Amino acid sequence: MSTKNRGDRIQLLHKVVTKHFTPVPASEDRNVLEHLVYACCLEDAKYEQADEAFHRLRESFFDWNEIRVTTVTELGESLQSLPDPLAAAVRVKQNLQSLFESRYSFEIDDMTKMNQGKALQELEKLKGMTKFVLSYVVQNALGGHSIPVSSSVMQVLLACEIVSEAEAAKGLAPGLERTVAKTKGTAFGSCLHQLAIAHAESPGAKQTKAIMKEAGAVEKKPKPKPVKKSAKKKETAEKPAAKKAEPKKAATKKAAAPKKTAVKKTAVKKTAVKKAAVKKAAVKKTAVKKTAVKKTAVKKTAVKKASKKPAAKKATSKKSATKKKPR
Repeated sequence: MSTKNRGDRIQLLHKVVTKHFTPVPASEDRNVLEHLVYACCLEDAKYEQADEAFHRLRESFFDWNEIRVTTVTELGESLQSLPDPLAAAVRVKQNLQSLFESRYSFEIDDMTKMNQGKALQELEKLKGMTKFVLSYVVQNALGGHSIPVSSSVMQVLLACEIVSEAEAAKGLAPGLERTVAKTKGTAFGSCLHQLAIAHAESPGAKQTKAIMKEAGAVEKKPKPKPVKKSAKKKETAEKPAAKKAEPKKAATKKAAAPKKTAVKKTAVKKTAVKKAAVKKAAVKKTAVKKTAVKKTAVKKTAVKKASKKPAAKKATSKKSATKKKPR
């Protein structure tokens, strides 16, 4: 993105947000530490929500040291007015713990007299420090020029194409302080924060969409999910495969069918052979029996005939004997 194009978009955004929102000035009675704790509550939250959470912290605990030693869960109960009370409680507790470990106290008002670069280096080393909290402290407590950018503000800058996706991933918003003057930085940061919270809470609201469109936001059409496409492709690929598999199965069935019939035929043949063998054996046996019977019958008749011949001879001899007697 060119510097000129980015600068034009930032100027358009500045014009639109200051037109639709009223800047909320920071309290002048707060010291540096109070600005820091308040910024921990304000990040990604409305001003009214941050005010309530900050006052409850001051009323519920005796001093900053008691807040430091309190658990995150207990701190979160005191910050229930915020959209994400536990995240805010972690920021507050970690910053106080880091300050106590580095200074053994919570007095950091001397940073207003320090060189701003040194103050920034010390603040950046705090464990719970975020870019939003750091910019808020620099802008409202140290008198520097730094526009607070939270994750919700980054989404607005990304929608307006002021930052790229790579820059948004790194939390960078180049060109803001260079394009917006220091005298207008506090008001611009406050109005931009209000738009960002409204967009984060209800991006589909008519008023919010109209303001974003006026500020140069481009509505991006949701991309189709690649998972569904791949699933469709898989389904379409599976259908032809299934169709191809069906003929193969049919062919295998046809090929298998002749084998079964062949087996049956061979079985039939075997049974036929067996039956034929049995019949032949039966025929042979019966033939043998018949021949045996016939032979025995023939023998019997022969015996009978043989027995009859001597009788006949005897009879003839008797007749001859009777004929001889009359002489």
